[in-house]
Amino acid sequence: MGKQVALWDAFPIYGYERQALISKERGCLTIPLQLILPEVFTLDTKDYGTLQELFLNIINILGPNRLLHRQDFFLQENYTPISKRLQGDMMERANEKHFQGRPYLVGTHYLYISVVPENYIKYSSKRANSFLEKNRDFYLTQTVPDEFINSSLLADFEAQVQNVNNLINSTGLIASHILEYNDLFSQNGLYAKYFGLKENNTNLVDVDFDNNTIHVGNKQGQFFTLENLDQFNKDHIGTYEFYGKFTTRQNRFPIGNLFSLGFKVPHEHIINQYIYIPNQEKILTGLRKKAKSFLRFGNGKKDDSNAIYADQIYDYTKEILENHKESVFYHINVFGFEEVGNQPKQMENSITGAFKKLRINAKHNTIDRKNLFFAGIAGNAIGISSDMYLPMPSDMATALLYLEGGYKDATRAVDGLRLVDRVTGQPLSVSVYREPEKKDWIFNRGMLVASGSGGGKSYLANHYFASELRQGAEAIIMEDGNSYDRLTEVFGGVTLQHADENPFTFNPFLLDKYDSLESEALGKTLAQGKLVDLVTLLKLITGQEGNIGGSEITNTVLEFLITNYYEWMWKNEDKNYKFDTFFEYCKIHIATYIKTKKVPKEKFDPDVFMFLLEKYYANGTRGSLLNKLDDRISSLSDEKIIYFKLGKLIDNELLFPITALMIMEIFNKKMHDPTKLSINKILAVDEAWKALVRPELVHYFNNQSRMARKLGGQPIFISQKVDDFISSEIIKNAIVVNSHIKVFLDMRDFARSFDKIQSLMGLGEKQKQLILSLNKDLPKDRKFREVAFCWMDMVKVYGVETSLEEKCIYETNPTESAKIKQLYNKNHKNWELTAKAYAFDNTP
Repeated sequence: MGKQVALWDAFPIYGYERQALISKERGCLTIPLQLILPEVFTLDTKDYGTLQELFLNIINILGPNRLLHRQDFFLQENYTPISKRLQGDMMERANEKHFQGRPYLVGTHYLYISVVPENYIKYSSKRANSFLEKNRDFYLTQTVPDEFINSSLLADFEAQVQNVNNLINSTGLIASHILEYNDLFSQNGLYAKYFGLKENNTNLVDVDFDNNTIHVGNKQGQFFTLENLDQFNKDHIGTYEFYGKFTTRQNRFPIGNLFSLGFKVPHEHIINQYIYIPNQEKILTGLRKKAKSFLRFGNGKKDDSNAIYADQIYDYTKEILENHKESVFYHINVFGFEEVGNQPKQMENSITGAFKKLRINAKHNTIDRKNLFFAGIAGNAIGISSDMYLPMPSDMATALLYLEGGYKDATRAVDGLRLVDRVTGQPLSVSVYREPEKKDWIFNRGMLVASGSGGGKSYLANHYFASELRQGAEAIIMEDGNSYDRLTEVFGGVTLQHADENPFTFNPFLLDKYDSLESEALGKTLAQGKLVDLVTLLKLITGQEGNIGGSEITNTVLEFLITNYYEWMWKNEDKNYKFDTFFEYCKIHIATYIKTKKVPKEKFDPDVFMFLLEKYYANGTRGSLLNKLDDRISSLSDEKIIYFKLGKLIDNELLFPITALMIMEIFNKKMHDPTKLSINKILAVDEAWKALVRPELVHYFNNQSRMARKLGGQPIFISQKVDDFISSEIIKNAIVVNSHIKVFLDMRDFARSFDKIQSLMGLGEKQKQLILSLNKDLPKDRKFREVAFCWMDMVKVYGVETSLEEKCIYETNPTESAKIKQLYNKNHKNWELTAKAYAFDNTP
C-alpha cells in the first residue's frame, strides 16, 4: 500500500489573496475565470476566426511567463422529474416519467491564468508538484512570498486578467467572470467538483493512485495525453474543421477542431489544455541550439533522424519569424472516468477514437498520472512538467482550444415546450416566443412550420399546442385532415366539421360589444376592425377587385355602403343585422350614391355589383351562407380549443376563403377580449392557408399580423409542401414576412434546391447549415426527430422526443391511428387508459 497523505497536505494551493490563488509551488499566482461557451453548432466560420483572434490577443496581452489552463468538465447528471409537471395532465405526467433518470453530460468551462517563474519550462517531472514531498509543518512556518505582498505584482496581474475578462466579454460570443472565494471553496465549489468528480458534492472522497490507476471515490479514471510531435499527424490546423456527418457538397458545416473530444464522448471526462507563453527570444535561441546539437550528433546521411529533427526545428523557427508569429508550448490531456465495475475499455476506445478523429494518437498515460491529476487542480497548472509540452505556433495552439458549450435553455422550468438537447439528450423547457420576445430576437409571434413529406410537422404542432394549452393559451385550428382530433378531445375542445349536407353558415353583419364604439362627439360608430372584415368579405364574394372597379374606388364605395347601412339601421332602431338587410339597403341607395359622387360606370358598376351579391340574398343559391349564425359557431367564444375540419371545402375556391374569413373573425374576437389579453391566442392553419392567398386578402392578412402583435395573437401556418411558401410574392408578403418564427423539420427532399428557399425566406448561412443538418446524426439509443427553430437571425436545433403516451395522442400515421382507435374502443373511450395501453404495447 502506498503512502497516505491528508488532503490538506495534498492540496496544492497555499493561499487566496484578493482574487488570486497562490500555489505551494513558489512563484505561481493564478486567477480563475469561468467561461460560458457558445452553444454547440451555433458558430459559423467567421465566429471561429473571431475566437482564435481573441485567444491570440489574450496571449499578446499577457506576455511571457504566463500559463493558460483551459479546463472543460463533462460530468453526468440524471434527470429528476419536476414536481409541478407531475401534477399536470396525463401527457405531462407521462413525459416526466419518460425522462426520469435520463443520464446526460453537463459541460462547465474554465480558464485559469497563471504567473509562473522564468525557468518554469525547465521543470522536470521530478520537480513538478514537489509540494507533495513536504510535510504540513513546512508550510505552516513559511509565509506568503515577499514579492506577492511587497510589490505591485499582484495588482498588475489582477489588472491584466481584468483586461482579458473584458476582452472575452466584448466578443459577444463567450461570456466570462472571475471566480470568487465561494465559487472555489464552498461545498459545491470548483475544488469539491474536481476532487469528487461530481457537479454536486455532499462530502469529499479518497483519491488513490495505487496500481497504475486513479480511483476517486467509486470512480476509476485514466489519462490520455498528447506529448510529442510523433503523436500528431496533422500538417495544418485551421481555425475550424468540417463536421463530416453534416457536411455535403451543398452544405459545408464548420465545427471546432476539438469538438469530437467534448459532448460526443459518451463518458464523464475533463479536457485539460495548457499554453505556456515563454520569452520569445529565449525560446527561439534555445530551439536553434537544440538543432545544432542534433546536427553535431548526426551521421550526415539523408535518413539520419538527428538531421531530420534539426531541419524540422529550422523550418519551425523560420515559419515563426517570417510570419510574425509567437511560439508557445502546448499540452492537452483528457481525464476520463466512470464508476468502478463498468467496462473501462469502452471509455478508452471512445476517447482514443475521438483523438484519432483529430489525427492524434493519444497515449494512455499511467506513469505521469499523479502529476497530471494535480496539474488539473485550479491554480496548479504549474504541476505539468516541461517534457509534456509541444512547441507550437500560437495560432495553431489557439485553434485547438475547445469552444462548444451546452444548450442554455431552461432545464427546470414548468413552462416551455419540452424538447431535448440534440447532442446530449438532456430534457429542456424551450421558450418558443416569450424569451425570444424579451431578447428582441423577434417582434411578432407569427410562426411558419415547414417540412418535407413525413417530416413530422403535425406531430410537432400537436406537441406545441399541448404545451401552450397547458399554459393557458386558446387555439383555433383549421385543417383538411384529422391530425388534431385526439388532442382536441383530450383538452376538452370542440371539433367542427364541414359537410355538404350540413355546411357552415355565418352572419358576419351581426354586431357584438367589440364591433361598435360610442362617444359624445361622434355618437355611435362602427369599429375599424369590423369595417375591414366586411370590406374584405364583400371583395371576396364579388370576385377579383378588377371585376367591379379599381382598388381605392372599390374600397371607398364599400366603406360608404357598410358605414351608412349601420347608421340607417341604428336610426330606424332595426336590429335585424344580416346580409339580406344589407342587400336591401344597397338596392335602394347605391345608384343614388354613385350618381351623386359622379363615379364613372367603368370605374364602379353598381348593376354588376348588385348582380354578384344577389346569389347570397334570400332564396339565392348561397342565400343561407351569410344570413344565419350557425348554432355550432355561436357558442365558441369561451372554448379553449376549436378545431375546424374543412374537408372538401378546402378545394372550393369560392366558399373556402369566405369560411376562412369568418373563422378568422372568431379569432379576432378572442384577440380583442380584454380578459384574454395576457394569454397566447393561436390561429393555426395547417395546409388550408393556400386558398386564402388571394389579392383581396393580402391587406387583411397584414392587418391581422399587426393586430396579433399588439394583442398577443399567434398566427401559425403549416405545410409539408415548402414550395408553397415561396410560390408567389403574395404568399411571401402575407405569410413569410409576417412570421418571425420559422420552424423546419426534415428538409432532405429540398437539399438541392434549398438556395431558393433560403433566399425567399430570408435565412442566413448558419440557419441553412443547421436546417440541412437535421436528422443526420441521430443517437442509436434514443428515438427522436429533430427540428430547427429560426427566430429571425437566430437558429437552434432540438430533438422532438415524447413519451409513448403522448405519441398515442399525436400520432397521425394511418396504420398506428387504426391501432389507437381499436384500443380507444377497447378502453371505454377513455384517452388516459388508451394512452397507457398503447405505451404498454409499444414498450420494448
